Amino acid sequence: LGESVHKSNSFLNVNEWNNSEETKDDVIRRVVYCALGLNISFCIWGLIQERILTQTYGGEFFVYSYGLVFMSRLGGLILSSVLMKYYKVPWVPSALWEYSFPAVANMLSSWCQYEALKYVSFPLAMLAKAFKMVPVMLMGKLMNNKSYESYEYLSGATVGFGLYLFMSSSEQIDLRQNVMGDPASVRGALCGVVLLLLFLLFDSFTGQWQTRMFQLNKQLSPLQMMLIMNAFSAVFSFVTLVHQEELSDSLLFVLAHPDLLLHVALFCLCSTVGQLFIFYTVKNFGAVVFAIIMSVRILFSTLLSCLVYRHPVSELGLLGILVVFGAITCRLQRKTRGKPLLVLLLRDRADWGPREQEQVLREWHEHIDI
Repeated sequence: LGESVHKSNSFLNVNEWNNSEETKDDVIRRVVYCALGLNISFCIWGLIQERILTQTYGGEFFVYSYGLVFMSRLGGLILSSVLMKYYKVPWVPSALWEYSFPAVANMLSSWCQYEALKYVSFPLAMLAKAFKMVPVMLMGKLMNNKSYESYEYLSGATVGFGLYLFMSSSEQIDLRQNVMGDPASVRGALCGVVLLLLFLLFDSFTGQWQTRMFQLNKQLSPLQMMLIMNAFSAVFSFVTLVHQEELSDSLLFVLAHPDLLLHVALFCLCSTVGQLFIFYTVKNFGAVVFAIIMSVRILFSTLLSCLVYRHPVSELGLLGILVVFGAITCRLQRKTRGKPLLVLLLRDRADWGPREQEQVLREWHEHIDI
């Protein structure tokens, strides 16, 4: 009986996340809890990611991006497997081969994201994620024939303009070299921008395909999606490491540098905890609340990176940041027009219709970047 009570009150028990018998104060406390959990886990995750990929360990750089993808996916696979079994989440039969397409795209998006940090700064990479709304809308139009409001296209164009201001004024990069000082076949900053665009493209495809699978399998659990996606991505990244003969080199590098081993462990822990907070927040509070929290997270991550790693930001670059977040704020304001936030928080998720569920999935995929 004690174990049953413990499970029903556990944050990790996905079967008990929706609780309609709560007071207003209880709901507000849980929203604050979600906001802190998402921001802390993803801000730390971003700082560690930048540390691993742009700083040296004993005078050497860690250059095995697929190794980092593999270790993060393996951590997510272990966690999701344990939670699926412990909380007895029902398995929904579905065609496993269909998961391979978003899994490959997800793996490639992470690789492009990590590789881009060799050429551009982390603040630019974070601000580029605010531009993710544009490829998400394009993919939605191409793959699912979705339509979007005109203000969303205007917001995307404004974010792109802010990114241009930031990149043109604050990226102190030698265009002939990457951050490691090695000549690049494609000139540094341009290569980084192309990798960021590919990251957004692959990530948007992943989200739209997952949305399609949730629509085809109405009972599909996010934990099951997380487990299968991590399994496919772990296998594909492992095969890539073996094929490129980088598996032993990456493992030896990690073992030779105990501080890197600690950073990788924290990186995997933050990514898996962050995914749990994403599922919890989306399932309990929906798309708008989640979008607000994750937009604040992008701002915090950008500022923290500038402070911790001392990235120079000019006045024009600061204006670019303000333009980006001004566009995000206006977009969120339009989405919440006529809908007081407290009403959104207290609304019973059992009342969600297909439109609300689609919006939840869209915001989820627009902001997740593990």
